[in-house]
Amino acid sequence: MFRTTKQRLAACTAAAAVAAAAASFAAPTAATGAAARGELTYGSIILLQNQYGGDGGYLDTNGVSSQPGATYNVSTNDRPNSRGPATSEWRVVSATGKATGARVISGDVVYLINQYGSHHTYLDTNGVSDQAGAKYKVSATTTKDRGPGTGKWHIFGVRSSPNDGHIRTDDIVHLLNDYGSANGGFLDTNGRSSQGGGAKYGVSTSPYSDRGTGTGSWKVLPS
Repeated sequence: MFRTTKQRLAACTAAAAVAAAAASFAAPTAATGAAARGELTYGSIILLQNQYGGDGGYLDTNGVSSQPGATYNVSTNDRPNSRGPATSEWRVVSATGKATGARVISGDVVYLINQYGSHHTYLDTNGVSDQAGAKYKVSATTTKDRGPGTGKWHIFGVRSSPNDGHIRTDDIVHLLNDYGSANGGFLDTNGRSSQGGGAKYGVSTSPYSDRGTGTGSWKVLPS
């Protein structure tokens, strides 16, 4: 038993400290909890594997682009980062002001920022494509929005488990470009790439979420 008020207060203070410490271990932060469940959060660096033929290659920057305002060409590559350091790595950043560490939800609008080199570049639509069935050419640029919405992408999950709208590692997504009020087409592989350095397929946008079987489907993988 505690004989004095001072002793009782000291005991209460110690008990409160112990409870607070226990709560801090029992309740991880939202970002930590999301990562433990494989949920994609803003600021994450990912790979995007195209699903054409089961493996259409990894989205990759490849060589200096001749497109006006563009920095690098974009294609897919058989192996991630095999062409150069971090050429297949993309940081996911909110285009609507969501904080780093917040969960990425199906339907969100994002920027995809390539991690190659000291000047990182944004995935971007740039000019009408002459590829059969394609809509716009795709390249990477140092400008966040080279044209209205050209660097913004709506990310749509095909499915996830549980079905709560969150995007997770190994989920399949479609990416719709925001140019022309979300009329820039879906990110798509289309034909063998003419780029060197191990490139696999050319990348453009298409009016259809899957122009061919899996051409507009991309698996989210950790870098």
